[in-house]
Amino acid sequence: AIGHAGAIGTSSVAQRELIRGVSYGPVPLKSVDGASSLPADDWFCDEAVPMWGLAGRRDLRVMSRMGANMVRLYGNNPAYDHTNFLDEAAQEGLSVAPGMSDYPFYQMNPGSCLSATNFNCFSQVKPFYLQNLRNGFLTADKTYHPALRYMNILNEPDLKMPSDTDTGGSEGPVKMARSLISAFDGMLEAEKEAGVTGPLINFTATFSYAICASCGGFAGKPALGQMWVLDDAMRNPGKYGYTPVNDITAAYEMRFTHSFNTQNPATDLQHQFLDDYTAHFPMTPVYIGEYHRVHANQTEDLDLILSLAKANPLFLGISFFEYQVAYWKTGSEMDFGMFGLGDAVLASMPYFGKNFSIYCLTPQDSETSGTSIPDAVAVVYGGAAIDVSDLCVVNPLSVTLDQAGYLEVLSQKRTSQMSLFVERVINHMGATVYAHGYKHMNDLAQSLVDGSVNSGNGYSMADLASYLGSKPEWVDFDSRAKCVANRDVAPNVIGSAIGWTCSQNKSFSCDEIPAPCQNNTYRTADFVFSQYFGELGSDNPLVDCSFSGAAIYASSKLYNRWSGSARCVSDTDPVTSAPTTHIRSTTASFLQPSTSKGSGEVTSATLRSAVGQQMPVLLMLTLPVIVS
Repeated sequence: AIGHAGAIGTSSVAQRELIRGVSYGPVPLKSVDGASSLPADDWFCDEAVPMWGLAGRRDLRVMSRMGANMVRLYGNNPAYDHTNFLDEAAQEGLSVAPGMSDYPFYQMNPGSCLSATNFNCFSQVKPFYLQNLRNGFLTADKTYHPALRYMNILNEPDLKMPSDTDTGGSEGPVKMARSLISAFDGMLEAEKEAGVTGPLINFTATFSYAICASCGGFAGKPALGQMWVLDDAMRNPGKYGYTPVNDITAAYEMRFTHSFNTQNPATDLQHQFLDDYTAHFPMTPVYIGEYHRVHANQTEDLDLILSLAKANPLFLGISFFEYQVAYWKTGSEMDFGMFGLGDAVLASMPYFGKNFSIYCLTPQDSETSGTSIPDAVAVVYGGAAIDVSDLCVVNPLSVTLDQAGYLEVLSQKRTSQMSLFVERVINHMGATVYAHGYKHMNDLAQSLVDGSVNSGNGYSMADLASYLGSKPEWVDFDSRAKCVANRDVAPNVIGSAIGWTCSQNKSFSCDEIPAPCQNNTYRTADFVFSQYFGELGSDNPLVDCSFSGAAIYASSKLYNRWSGSARCVSDTDPVTSAPTTHIRSTTASFLQPSTSKGSGEVTSATLRSAVGQQMPVLLMLTLPVIVS
């Protein structure tokens, strides 16, 4: 369980699941070119969905299938919304460990706590963390999002606050400790102001594996001196020139987990760190926030490090460093990524004023392991080997839902890809596949790929939609399905569709968005799209609930996975039977919806005529974009 006391000795320790994490900072660059002009480095915000979303590169799905159970993050702009990433991570069985940005600590100019407030970071960190809480970290009932596991106060503070903490005089560790305990205090105060309730997450501060010569304890031992100073400061803040607002000592004892980064081999860890740690910190768990012994046999080294974790109840596990090669760092820093970037461009990512090509992934080889790095990680993490044939081809969840998209997937001649496409069509018809139905769906996909269906007479997208619309027994059509925002689409697309929809509605006002649906582009769209679709009285979601892919006619099983969505959908949606399944054209930015209500009955002939039919269109004007 996450969010419970961090102290060792609780019943959760005996049942603990080791951390099998992946460190994720996927800068979408193949060289240093452009690195200095990146508009942001927050890769778990909505704008980065082409990298981690299911219709994009599917990074979270890749991690999950490798056997990972946690993703560790870096950049964090609290003004951006992070709900979708957390929802997607939870769906993939991944807990999330974000971190506070370096910005309030030493990059803010003017006003950083390093330069302006003598390493007292309370006033800088509190408002930043309060924004995080209000932009996705908390659910509507003010509990932490269930995906959240740890919040990192600062990564490698001993190298930053100040930069000579480990090698300078005795004042360095005092300043570092003051910055961390005051930031921790500010985050606790933000929780109070936000009214946080329910299970609470743990906090950490991830130190380097350097030896702190001036920390006053654990001479010659890496990382331990820094932890000793922080522990002393949490218990005796006055010694470090800080008077806390909250009881940071109690919070530290109940909600803190130590962490550090290292690339040392697993054989070093017991004598260099764990023996002394266990003796001096018997009540505080620890994990490795970045672990990767470059050029080692990854299978053997990772198996050993996790064996140490299994044998030591204080040692929780590791986060493998890192997911993608950091080309922008150049030099030896490029040795750590498990995936490189290939030549195929899977998507274009609009990212705060700039567009980035999202390249496909290519597994990095590990000669000493006799396999690729991700496959070595997957072996130790208990996951599946990477299917490289899927990495650099068009994603079936990103193609248009029409004959062209169908043919694009069919051309791949892969049953697994066609199965994804078929399930996507089903999902867009307000339905899901029963547990027993996946064999039927996969058999259908195989028949489509090998041409055996329909006696080889040119089975089309219209025929597929017609068949699915006839309600086969293995498909579960939901009477509570709604037209809602597609979470796999970037927020600028959603915002434009909101603007168009608001200009067309007659029965509701976009000036009267319910409070739970405001300040989040996707939840605003849930309200607007569902209201508009209900106003149309349509039973043709493939056309009338699309808006160029911004919307999906989703079953309640699907939209209930998305934080807050169920609170925002309209109750006036009229579709109660299997939907009509005309196929939309893709020649226009937005399609004029049909005005007939339809009977819900479908024929293949009707659908075939719809495939080639040029639908009436509206000229797309410059529309307002609602940002989160």
